[in-house]
Amino acid sequence: MGLFLYSEAVSRTTGLSKLILVTISLQIITGIGTVHAMYLIKGPLPINQAVEYAGQILEALDAAHRKGITHRDLKPANILVTKQGIKLLDFGLAKRTAPPREAEATLTQALTSKGQILGTLQYMSPEQLQGKETDARSDLFSFGCVLYEMLTGHRAFEGESTASVIAAILERQPAPLTVASSLERVVRRAMAKDPDQRFQTARDLKAALTWAMEQPSAAVARANPRWHWIAALALLVGTLGGWGISQFLHPPADDRMFRLQITPPEGSRFVFSTNSVGGIALSPDGLTAAYVASGQTKTGLWIHPLNGTTGRLIAGTEGAAYPFWSPDNKSVAFFARRKLQRVDIAGGLPVAICDAADGRGGTWSNDGQILFGTIASGLFRVPASGGTPSPTTKLDASTGERAHRWPQVLPGGHFLYWVQGAKAGIYAASLAKPGERTRLLTTEGSALYAPGGDGKSYLLWPRGGTLVAQEFNPDTFKFAGEPHPVAEPVSMIGILGQMNVAASMFGVLLYSASNFSSQFAWLDRVGKPLGMVGEPGEYNGFRLSPDGHRILASRTSSGTIDLWRLEVERGVASRLTANSQVNTYPVWSPDGQTIVFRSGVPSNLFRKESSGAGDEQRLTQSSNAQSPLDWSRDGRLVLYHELTPGAGLDLWVLPVTPHGDPLPHAKPQPYLRTPFNETGGRFSPDAPPRWVAYQSDETGRYEVYIQAYPEPRGKFQISTNGGRYPQWGAGGRELFYVSPDNKLMAASLTIGAESVEPSVPRELFPLPALDIGWSPYDATSDGQRFLVRAATAQASQPLNVIVNWPALLKKGASVQ
Repeated sequence: MGLFLYSEAVSRTTGLSKLILVTISLQIITGIGTVHAMYLIKGPLPINQAVEYAGQILEALDAAHRKGITHRDLKPANILVTKQGIKLLDFGLAKRTAPPREAEATLTQALTSKGQILGTLQYMSPEQLQGKETDARSDLFSFGCVLYEMLTGHRAFEGESTASVIAAILERQPAPLTVASSLERVVRRAMAKDPDQRFQTARDLKAALTWAMEQPSAAVARANPRWHWIAALALLVGTLGGWGISQFLHPPADDRMFRLQITPPEGSRFVFSTNSVGGIALSPDGLTAAYVASGQTKTGLWIHPLNGTTGRLIAGTEGAAYPFWSPDNKSVAFFARRKLQRVDIAGGLPVAICDAADGRGGTWSNDGQILFGTIASGLFRVPASGGTPSPTTKLDASTGERAHRWPQVLPGGHFLYWVQGAKAGIYAASLAKPGERTRLLTTEGSALYAPGGDGKSYLLWPRGGTLVAQEFNPDTFKFAGEPHPVAEPVSMIGILGQMNVAASMFGVLLYSASNFSSQFAWLDRVGKPLGMVGEPGEYNGFRLSPDGHRILASRTSSGTIDLWRLEVERGVASRLTANSQVNTYPVWSPDGQTIVFRSGVPSNLFRKESSGAGDEQRLTQSSNAQSPLDWSRDGRLVLYHELTPGAGLDLWVLPVTPHGDPLPHAKPQPYLRTPFNETGGRFSPDAPPRWVAYQSDETGRYEVYIQAYPEPRGKFQISTNGGRYPQWGAGGRELFYVSPDNKLMAASLTIGAESVEPSVPRELFPLPALDIGWSPYDATSDGQRFLVRAATAQASQPLNVIVNWPALLKKGASVQ
């Protein structure tokens, strides 16, 4: 049986040549009177007629839903067409919501009915079949099934038995529709398996349906991918609540634009960091965002279709940084664990492309090549399928260049990138002759090439806190016209030269306005707030002094990263370094008189008086990047990690005096060298130390371990489901660490002469801080209080999207 509709007069069927009328006299209790039943026995309804009916059905559903009524049995047989319009019949099941057990009983009966297909089964939502709670969105699924049937002439879900129909609804998608892609998107979203992925109200669905009908044909949409985005934009109504798409149903495409926002996953925040964690990207077709988010439940790289309500965490992407898309919109590349990796968004785990320590941006060309930058080098090129990177650009030491970063492939075999150094700016060159470059701009940050979707191309870059755009020819490297503001404020990590902006190929812009502000807070062992310390700022790594009265913090300010000393009681902050280097990884001496930190290019170890007196003094001289991690309680050893190209991070020890001076004739010694990454090391509180706690990714993810010192032996794993940032508790009888879901964990330790027996780790409390690549906590010596870096409200703003942003460059453009 096909579509079952009622009609009160033959005149209502004008033009429906595929309908055969079967007159049935019915006395409608509601007083409507005698009607005629119409059976659609072959072929679909004309699209305009189907959509006209659909709009009226949605109006009726919206009226019911606004009164708190869910129909729960929407099907063609319960849809009446009268001269006055559509009427919905049979609200018998809507009088109450079936409790789960009753719903389960209904499903059980369906499955045991000897293959008989029940009258309403083909229109039941997945949650109805699974015995879950239903709401208005269940009606919208049923509506989607009805609309699909009106457009195709056959049911969306069919089968030879009850069980096969149920399986189709729960597991499979209906056959493709032969309608414009914009209309098909609306129908398919209405029939999404997950209620959260459907439209949230009938009014939203109707608005999207109306919008879809006013879009170009499917052929035009394929010729101009920008229309794909606009069609998908109509589906955003349910996600974005009061955005008001109904105000933009009849605009000329070239002089109107939208603004909308993407909120982070529940309980999470978007991550942007100076320490190789975080970032955003937008697929070339503008339909999908990729971002890094961290929170109390999940962390890593998320994929968020802009026509969907929620994002999806990609497994195996912990610590992801600076994602960028493949040209076909099917894969995302990113940096993590000292490697460049890629993952197909359709499914599967990430795979490594090549070694890439401290990556700083990448771009994927149409011929399958990836161009990427690192923390202190020129650009490299590598096949996206994997291989050994080959140098593409070289640093010009004579002009003080420190790094080439944030590359982007341009049309015609060209590319652009940002140069960090005394003459910072944007350069462009040919991939065939990368040494022959053209300086485009003098900037303190990256730039972004973006076709506008209006037949023109642009270059976008930050000017202060404002994103500006200027027409740009990627073939001649020439500008036209003047720069114009596009968005304000736009966040930028100045020390990295990275603006947090992404653009599609057809006029869609994604950016962050967050200011990365955080503030120190005290928490007790159950996470109860005990007070704030100091003023908000862009803090990275930090350490509490041995006496608990001072904080040593790495802070970003005016494009530099310096060390600051903060007095806990008074909240007074004093700058300790004021050079042009990146100063991070601060460590206190046991007596609190000296500090050791990372500085220089490549980063090595330096010391300085904690009072701020005198100049910093170099402790190590290495071509490998180094970072201090801990200072032994007897004052004679500094533990640090060193990055060796091709070998990853290893733990080393530097013998020093209690004041931090190198011992005569004493050289750094390796403590733990493996093919994996070992970092986060902390000496046990013995004097001299007998153990070292650290984190290693030898299992494929970071776990926390303890080994004996000075000779590593008897490795004992402390964490059980991933862990980072270990720290010893009082007397070495406890070890703290952070779990992958951002909770502070603790394990009790029973330590013998040659062994460590840890308890099962227990959760202390969820951390109110982001994992931005630096430890988010420090503990007092008695392990009873914790200092955390908590993000402020301004640091967790939604991401912003502008559709048809080139309209902002035109006088009289209308902003929605």
